[in-house]
Amino acid sequence: MCAEFTTKDAEINGLERTILLQNGDESTALVALVNALVLSPASANISSRLRQLLESKTSIPQEELVETLANTGISNPNSSVNTNIHQLLDYLPQLQTGLSINPEFNGSFEDGVELSLFRLYNVGIVHGWIIDRFNDPIAYEHVSKYSYEEAQRVLIKSYDIKKGNTQVSNTDEILEDANYIKSFLARTVTQLTDHGLAHLKEILVEKSYAVLYRNNQYYTLHKNNGDLFILVTDLDHETRGNYVWKSLKSVNGLDDTYYTGDFIPASLQHPAKNDNRRIEQVMSNPFDDTHEEVNLGRNGYDNAMSHQVEDDEELARRLQEEEDREAAGEIQHDYLARQRANRRRAQESRANNRAGAKKSNRISRMLHGNKNPHATSDDGSVEPESRNTSSRKRDKVKDKCVLM
Repeated sequence: MCAEFTTKDAEINGLERTILLQNGDESTALVALVNALVLSPASANISSRLRQLLESKTSIPQEELVETLANTGISNPNSSVNTNIHQLLDYLPQLQTGLSINPEFNGSFEDGVELSLFRLYNVGIVHGWIIDRFNDPIAYEHVSKYSYEEAQRVLIKSYDIKKGNTQVSNTDEILEDANYIKSFLARTVTQLTDHGLAHLKEILVEKSYAVLYRNNQYYTLHKNNGDLFILVTDLDHETRGNYVWKSLKSVNGLDDTYYTGDFIPASLQHPAKNDNRRIEQVMSNPFDDTHEEVNLGRNGYDNAMSHQVEDDEELARRLQEEEDREAAGEIQHDYLARQRANRRRAQESRANNRAGAKKSNRISRMLHGNKNPHATSDDGSVEPESRNTSSRKRDKVKDKCVLM
């Protein structure tokens, strides 16, 4: 069944605009990209078809939306992609189903076809999961050279080294890098840092639009009067016409506030809800030691701050204990699985033996007929051959007996 997307009218900077809302809990790249195109003045010359589509319907099928987006990409004369555009358009459905985006901790991304989709429309994609090179230069040296996926591979390799499962020439380097990576991941469960926020403010031009990647979700990001804002597209605020923007001022969301389309606080009494759904998924990372649910109140903030002040050595120790517990759990799981498999094989073996015995008896009867060793003669006495057979059986039993 084709997904449907709802639209919403909003007044943005004094102009009546129509934006696209997400069709579930996930804020996808498709929604973020479409909204960046229809709102950005820099994209006005190529986004007219998208704007007309959004303004003409309150509900838009995904297929129609992707088709219009494809035509928009083909008609863009200023596209910065060098690859075959028609081949690239085959990846458009992944904007909704899930792109394979790999952020690097220095502020960039691992290059790939997915990034070419954004280049096709001249829309930037950014993230703020960046380690601070000025306040922590040593950690920066160990972490900034990795992407998120590369960091995971380093952690796995470090675990194998400690368990004696592998040998490499740069053991010390991997173990040391892994400790700093663990610390960084545990301290940045929101996938946003203060240094990353400053970086985003620096690279975005005033009044410009971009797509923000954070916690495997995508948001339409806008810079206004030097501040960062995220377009509100979740269905919870579909009927709240004055909830158009949400400020991006803090890594934990406690200082974020909803704003109208003209960047006036929508409600001074109600701070923006912190979207912690993706944060919980990141915190379930097997390399993260923080498995308790995030508390968005003041107690949760205090607990988060207490984690911030832990030294790297203590944090690494607790993370290592967590890894050991997981390894023990895996061993126990394998042991129980083997036990179940052994029991199953034993049951199958007994069943096969019984079936084999029955089959052997049937074959024997077929070869020798239906002779009964206890068949009687007409006068009721036992046949001579039967008597001899019984006698031989008794003699065999006697031969096997051992007198003590």
